[in-house]
Parts: sequence; structure tokens; C-alpha cells
Amino acid sequence: MKKTALFSFLFFLAACSNSGPSTGETDFASLPYAGSKSTKELIVHELSDPDKLNPLTSQGAGSAYIEHCMFMYLLDIDKEKLEVIPWLAKERPVITELTEGPYVLRIDYEIRPEATWDNGTPVTAYDVDFSFKTTKNPHVDAEHQRPYIDFVAHIEIDKNNPKKFSFYTSEPHYAAEFSSGGVNYIVPEYIYDPNQLMRKFSLQQLSDEDELKKIREDLDLIKFAEEFNSEKYQREKGFVVGCGPYQLDEWVTGQRVVLSKKENWWGEALGGTKSFENHPEKIIYEIINDKVTAITAAKDEQIDLMRGVSPYNFKELSSNQDFNSKFFMFNPDFLSYTYIGLNMRHPILKEKEVRQALAHCVNVPQIIDIIMYGYAKPMASFVHPSKEHYNEELQPYDFNLNKAAELLASAGWVDSDNDGVLDKNIDGKQTPLKLTIKYNAGNDSREKICLFLKENAKKVGFDIEILVKEWTVYLDECKDHDFDMYVLGWVQEAILDDPKQLFHTDAYNGGSNYPGFGNAYTDVLIDDLRKEMNTEKRISMFRELQAIIHEEVPYILLFTPDNLVVVNKRYSNAKPYIARPGYEERELILKPYAGAEQ
Repeated sequence: MKKTALFSFLFFLAACSNSGPSTGETDFASLPYAGSKSTKELIVHELSDPDKLNPLTSQGAGSAYIEHCMFMYLLDIDKEKLEVIPWLAKERPVITELTEGPYVLRIDYEIRPEATWDNGTPVTAYDVDFSFKTTKNPHVDAEHQRPYIDFVAHIEIDKNNPKKFSFYTSEPHYAAEFSSGGVNYIVPEYIYDPNQLMRKFSLQQLSDEDELKKIREDLDLIKFAEEFNSEKYQREKGFVVGCGPYQLDEWVTGQRVVLSKKENWWGEALGGTKSFENHPEKIIYEIINDKVTAITAAKDEQIDLMRGVSPYNFKELSSNQDFNSKFFMFNPDFLSYTYIGLNMRHPILKEKEVRQALAHCVNVPQIIDIIMYGYAKPMASFVHPSKEHYNEELQPYDFNLNKAAELLASAGWVDSDNDGVLDKNIDGKQTPLKLTIKYNAGNDSREKICLFLKENAKKVGFDIEILVKEWTVYLDECKDHDFDMYVLGWVQEAILDDPKQLFHTDAYNGGSNYPGFGNAYTDVLIDDLRKEMNTEKRISMFRELQAIIHEEVPYILLFTPDNLVVVNKRYSNAKPYIARPGYEERELILKPYAGAEQ
């Protein structure tokens, strides 16, 4: 049996620094606990509510971090080594190239013998089958998830051991290992499909376009999806259930999400394995949508862990001796970027010259210096500069208002009524160069980015209105393409990127192609590079795609930020990671101190 390496990791270990006063190794035992709490609860700050807590339908990064404590993939990523490790799977899969039959790859897995659901029944390949079928059900709100597993066409379960199974793929895929095992959570059929409606359908039927057409309007397929999409499976205790170490206790909208450690969790038998650590008795995700208020709460030790601290506050706190006596401060590199998305199907923004002109109105060095306080680096591509397929020939659009004015003039925009706003006849109607830009409430950095763009763009004839939205509303409006422009960020995995979910036209309705980028050529390019097994050829194709996106400007790339994280010193084992979310809350161990509950 031949095992084939289908994608390569970039073993990039970023320089991570502790911004506190100490240097070198920290002696945790010598640090006095400065606070007054004796609880074993870990309190994590969240800027907003998760959009959902169903791992197959949610899209927000905040949701993903919470879900990672409750649900499990077959595979995980070691945050230190940035390499694939088995998680729910007993070991990494064996991948075999097939030379006969309708399939091109076989991916053999075995689930850990210890793995059980909360009712004591074993986690089996039938749960894997159910989870993948659910994602592929066209009526389930998982459109954003489907592109990652579309190449998985069939599953074969071992008749003698229901923990063993093989995936079969309809096409080659350069990230076949991780995409088959590390992007689709495994959920229990007995919770999410108690009537076993999905057993009527096979993964093969749901994966084949012709077969799917035959069953698409099946009433059971639709009925299951309606129930699975319902609110109870997105947020209610007893209906949000995985095989991970924590369970949902409570979600009070706008206040907190509370997880508690399961008693006698099966993974504790694997103690000492990094992915199975579960030290806090409770993890409370406290929702405070104002960062200044959140910092005040941290200073009062009402918050134990914060990511995404505003650069201004992080700079200020790094010289605050009292705060440094209570908190570790980390600012590792982060596999993330912030961008301004442009609606390419908007009557004004469908013109490339207008999009390019806007890019020249953004003063990225000023944003990094003034808004980010230097805790960021400019970006020219959606691919992180640390990755081997990054197109290093691309340069960010420079801040150049003269160039912006020239582009607009070349596209026929003039100020015909001398009101300071350019206008143009579009489809028989005199149209002013007026646009709106949206950002999410509580994000002061994004607010300032909008203000800077508004002021600069005004100088060349744009009239830009700024709108602020609550996070879940904002995310829905982005998904529905209800915007002219928006400010958002993507957090990446430490593997080669799969651009289909972001830039393929198939991802416009239901996926994450919010701007509406793409055409037949770029779709073929994306499809082909996903199948290309030759590393050099694939890198070349990736770089071509990056160049096209740079030219077409669906995104105005701004920067890749440092991940500004603070962790209370009452917890040991605190360390930063380049991989998201920049820490691992399940690793944190409460330090004993005088009077502490044991």
C-alpha cells in the first residue's frame, strides 16, 4: 500500500515575544497570584456573540474557537510544530493512489477505540458518514463548508470494525489528508438526527451531481435540513453536543457562553497527549463588545484571557507595571489578514478602475503606524507571506491620490454639478460616486480604517458613508452581499490555502465569496490548482491567481496583524502560538496559591 504526501506544511515558527518586563524562561512557581479569585473558571473575553454553535453551519472565528472545545475533527494541528496530528483518528490516514475504477484516491482511517459519545456509545464511522452527508445536504446551511470536502465522493465502512473506514475521492486534491480529516467536525447522529432521516441517502448520492438532482427535493432531505438548521441545534444545551472535553452549559445572548468540563471524559485516558488537555473546570466566554470596557474588566481581573487587544491598549499596558504583575503579554505573528471587501457586482464598483482608485486612497503605512501602533505588516495577497506559494512579486497598492484621480477620470467620472462629488451616467441615470462602508460594532480599529478611507477618498471625489452593525447582523449582511464595502478579516490555517471557498463563483451564494469575484478562467484555475499534485506547478498556479486578484481588487488588502494576547498569571503553561487563535485555553493550569480550593 502506497502512502502519498498530498500537501506540504510550511514549518514556520514565528518569533514570539513576551511584551512584559521579564525575559527568558518564566518561573511560574515564583510568581505571586495578585488576584482574589479562588475559582477554577477560566474567563475568556469575546467581542460579540458567536454567530452559531453548530460546527457545520457556523462561520465566525469566535464560534470556531468555542466549538473546538466541544467537538473534534479526525485530525488536528499541533500549534507548536504546525504539523498534522491524529485527534479523533487513531493515527494519520494512509492514502493510496488508485489506478482502476471511478475513484482516484483511497484514504484509510481508524477512529480511536476509546472514543465515545456522551451517552456512552462508541464514535464510529457511521457518525463520520452522517457528518459528511449532513454537510453535503444542499438544504443545510453549510454552503461555506462544502467546497473543502467536495472531492470526498464515497465512504466504505469496514464490516468487521465500525471504527475503520475509507474515503474515496473523485479527483486528486493536494490537501487531501487534512481536508478529509481536519475541516469537517464529527457530530453524533443520535442527537442531530434522532429520526435517522439521513440514513436514506448515501454520501455517494450527495456527492454526484446527477444523483443529487434526483434526490434534491426529497421531503426527508428537506425535513432533516430544516430541523438541523433550527435554532435549537445552533445554541441550546442538550442539542449542541460533541465528543470533545467540554459541554455547553449556557448561552445568554449578549452576556456569555459557559462550557463545563465533562466528567469521566473518554479523552482523559490519553492524558499527556497535547490535543486532549482539558484543565479548566469551566470556560466562560464573557461577551463585552467594547474593548475599553473589556480592558477595564481585565485590569480588575474579571477577565483572564483576551486576544485581539487593541494596539493602543496593548502598547499602553506593556508599560503598566501593575498590569504586568498580573498578566503575561504576547504578540506573536498571526496567520490572519484584515481587508476591505468591495462588491464587484455593484453598479459603481463593477468598474475595475473605481476599485483600484479606492485601493490608492488607502494609506496602509499610516494605518499600521497610527491605528495598529506598528503591530502589523502590510499585505499584498490573500496568501500569508510566510507560505511558500506567496507571490512575492506583488506589491501593495501605494497611497497615491493623484493615481486614484487619474483612474477615475479615465473611467469617465467627472464633477458635472460642481458639488465636490464625481458623477457618471450609468445605465441612463446620472449616478454620484457615493458608497457606504460597514464595520462591526465594538471594533475601534475598523472604525478608524473607515474614517481614514472616507477622508482620503473625499479628496478625489468619493462620498462615503460609514455604517456600524452588530456582529451577527453584520455577518449576515456580508453573506447576503448587502454592502458596497465592508471591513473584515480572515484567519487562516497553517496549511496550504484552498481558495475555492473564497474566490470561486460557486462560493458566491452560500460560500464566502462575498465580493462576487471570478469568471470562467479563474474558476478553472482554482479547480485545477486544487488537483495539481506537482508542487512547483501548483505554486505557479497559486501565484497566477494571486496576481489576478491583485489586479481585479475584490479585496483591498490592508495588513497582517500581530496577535495581541494577554493571559492572567494565575494560570501556568501560558504560551503564544502563530496558529489560531494564538493560544490554547484548554492547556491553562490554575496555579495553586494560599487559600485556593484544591
